[in-house]
Amino acid sequence: MTIDREKYIGKYIDEGLENITLIESLVFDIKDGISVDDDLATLLRSLHTLKGTSRMLEFKRIEELSHVLESVFIALKEQRIGFSENAMKLILAALDLVKEGFGIVQRTKDDVIEIQEYVKKLNALAANEEFTLPETEKHETRLEKLQEQKVFASASTSSKDAKSDSIRLSLEKIDGIIKSIASLQSLEVSTKSIFLNSSVMNDFIKKLTVKLRADKNLDPSLVVDFRKLERLSDRLNSALKNHSLDAGNSIRSAYDTVISLRTVPLSTILDGYPRYVFQLSDELGKKVHLEIEGKENEIDKNIIESLSDVFMHMVRNAIDHGIETPKERLTAGKSETGKLTITCSRESGNMKIIITDDGCGIDHEKIREKAVREGFVSEAAAALLVKEDLTNFIFQSGFSTSGKLSNVSGRGVGMNVVRESIEAMKGSIIVESVMGKGTVFTFIVPLSIAALMGFPISSEGMKFIIPANFVETIMLISRDDIITVVDRPEIKYNGRFIKLYYLSQILQIKTDSVLSEDVFVVIIRAYDDIAALVVDDINAMRSVVLKTMPAFMEKMPVFSGLIFNEDYEMVSVLHIPTIIKIAKRLKTIDLKKRNVNFEKLRKSILVVDDSLPTREIENEILSSEGYHVDMAADGAEALKAAKTKHYDLICTDINMPVMDGFVLTENIKKNEALSHIPIIVISSRESEEDQKRAAKLGVSRYIVKNSFNNHNLLEAVRDLIGGTNE
Repeated sequence: MTIDREKYIGKYIDEGLENITLIESLVFDIKDGISVDDDLATLLRSLHTLKGTSRMLEFKRIEELSHVLESVFIALKEQRIGFSENAMKLILAALDLVKEGFGIVQRTKDDVIEIQEYVKKLNALAANEEFTLPETEKHETRLEKLQEQKVFASASTSSKDAKSDSIRLSLEKIDGIIKSIASLQSLEVSTKSIFLNSSVMNDFIKKLTVKLRADKNLDPSLVVDFRKLERLSDRLNSALKNHSLDAGNSIRSAYDTVISLRTVPLSTILDGYPRYVFQLSDELGKKVHLEIEGKENEIDKNIIESLSDVFMHMVRNAIDHGIETPKERLTAGKSETGKLTITCSRESGNMKIIITDDGCGIDHEKIREKAVREGFVSEAAAALLVKEDLTNFIFQSGFSTSGKLSNVSGRGVGMNVVRESIEAMKGSIIVESVMGKGTVFTFIVPLSIAALMGFPISSEGMKFIIPANFVETIMLISRDDIITVVDRPEIKYNGRFIKLYYLSQILQIKTDSVLSEDVFVVIIRAYDDIAALVVDDINAMRSVVLKTMPAFMEKMPVFSGLIFNEDYEMVSVLHIPTIIKIAKRLKTIDLKKRNVNFEKLRKSILVVDDSLPTREIENEILSSEGYHVDMAADGAEALKAAKTKHYDLICTDINMPVMDGFVLTENIKKNEALSHIPIIVISSRESEEDQKRAAKLGVSRYIVKNSFNNHNLLEAVRDLIGGTNE
């Protein structure tokens, strides 16, 4: 029976690309002398698999090309030929042709590729005869094309990798699941609120039972009934407590599981770099040995896509600007082959990536001269710049110390792109360089765009998160440790003086507090900028889940995200590079100003309901969108609050003690100062008569509780008062 090969083409191409990616990776290990026998055995198995599958599906050209490549590596294994530079180039060109064949198979269902020139040259190589190289594409074009085609398959970095059944999920679907699970957090909040209410009721029943037992004139049967009620309340309260804990744990576990679906190994981009470095260094007339460690570590797919550009710029710059030519290296007393290392490791909930070269290092004096010449800074100011300040210039747009312009680098745009990419990932960069010895770039980025490790801190009663990857150390210092240099406070840290800033002043939080004798100081670093930040309190580092930024925060660059803490309060994540930039611009006189209300940008809503769980559910929904929410337990309390504070909107129940929702609405609408405030009724009363009465009194929206959800509430709120700062 003839095989319907179209049915198997998809799997054939996927498996073929995995095998070619593995072969290409092993070629460089073999060339570098790493586990040669084992690598050759694995490589030959992969070629044999590709050849066999191609024969079965009658892709004869790919089969023949695989067979002749197999002959080359058998000759290499039997030591009949050596692994020269030209041999490497020919093998890589042949592997490219196989990939081209896969692309043609995918489009035309046939492998119409011209292989005879390659077969002839590969046979000559296998026979240890002279051969010439075919023309190949430029390295940059090829690497970008491979990344676009997703050739860097993540499933085949080792011959021992086990294959398993799997399905493909789009990121859009995964993001949809993440949002759905995130919305379940409101159920967790309501469950916790119900448990807290149950605990209050349980305590009340117990106290009442004690009083009833003490009353000798009371009917004994009533005491018995209350004892039954007390036992029932105990069981109910215990069940609600367990349910609350289980719901929270299950939701968090589901969230973590779904987040893991977004992660892919760094090998998806790093597997292509041995070849990229080989071809780029050959083009530039240099010799470079690349080592990669930790590429099996997994990270969020969105982050890895941004890291792809970062790696491209950094490797290109290291080879073009950092590592010298063989002649220059020998003159400097170095090996003629430069060393480039990429090391990846997980550290405190982040990915730490260190890119090291043993080249010429950064010439800080050359940077100083260039900065003056190009007008980035005056000559007098440049003379005062320290090494860290000068290093920062390499990240400036349009700044380059390269005296040449090429297709590789020298335009002064690469490092600026790197900085922007790392900032977008909420990451940080540290640069260390020694002239003549080399340069070390350390990148720290979160493992996921949805989670990070951070330190909860507070300043003037407001809570924030400082991402851990920007924190160098935390100290508790005495006021006596603070010195004044030119009217600015500083502290001594690691043998140098660091400028001291107060977070409340940077964020312009209104305060009347007096500085205590001992203060918490967080040493923060972004790129080569370092600062000491005074906060009121700081807690142990913890993992937090980031939520979507509400509209009003998107226009505030000091924030990079939003989380809910264990008390279900909305807490902002600080963007440390921006914090340091603002701090450095503060004038001395500004350090004494604390008169801007940080909360003024947020719209305020008053939630009125006699049920605590209902109030807290509505509070959680509205707060998560960036609205400031106050709560009241009845109409009278709400009316008093509305007369003493400005509110943009009121959400109220109808059935409440002291003053119900109808009377509250009537009082609001007849008060000239309050009559403009829109009112939303959220009630279990669904009769048409109640809804007509509410409309007559001036209610803007009426939501029945059995149809209530976060979507129809937020839709009504946005229709009436817009977004948080519109």
